[in-house]
Amino acid sequence: RQKTTEKPSGAVPHLEREVWLEKLASGMTAWFEDLGFPLPPFEIRSGFPSGGARNANIAESWLKDAADSYVIYVRPDRNDQSMVSAAVALQLCVIALGDRDTHGHLFKHLAISIGLKGSASEHKPGALFRELVGPILKRIGPIPRGEISSPAQKRGKPQTTRMVKVTCPACGYLVRVSRKWLERSGLPHCPEHGEMEPDN
Repeated sequence: RQKTTEKPSGAVPHLEREVWLEKLASGMTAWFEDLGFPLPPFEIRSGFPSGGARNANIAESWLKDAADSYVIYVRPDRNDQSMVSAAVALQLCVIALGDRDTHGHLFKHLAISIGLKGSASEHKPGALFRELVGPILKRIGPIPRGEISSPAQKRGKPQTTRMVKVTCPACGYLVRVSRKWLERSGLPHCPEHGEMEPDN
């Protein structure tokens, strides 16, 4: 069974986050015992899956060199505690079954039994899961925010090219053109009435 080790207050962010993850996983172990799938020894750490930062998976489990011992990595840049909790629960399903039934019928049955729903590779929290995990989340408190965020998250949405609206004063014929082309080639012409006017 996973043991939780308290870290001192003021610990660096990734350690605070790992303590939270350990408490979360520890709270879920009883589910698997009650279903007849006791969990093997495992550790849970903050880290990216094998596909790197662009990989959509929130969590991924690895088999350690020692037989039947696992490490679960959870992305350090995800802060939706419902989705993180579901991702951890999914990996607990993976290690509970080991090589007995990877993403097969038994795996699907186990995931559904704890309230996860979705495809074999991507499960989301269902109503039952939210009900089961609710007391655990209440006990351990909110998830510590990830210690990193991607540059794209910092930048926000890239700014799109500002288009200038140009209309024909005679008939209202309208086009949009970038300021670059207005400066380079001048105002466009209406097919019937000649040069158009920018809408300032």
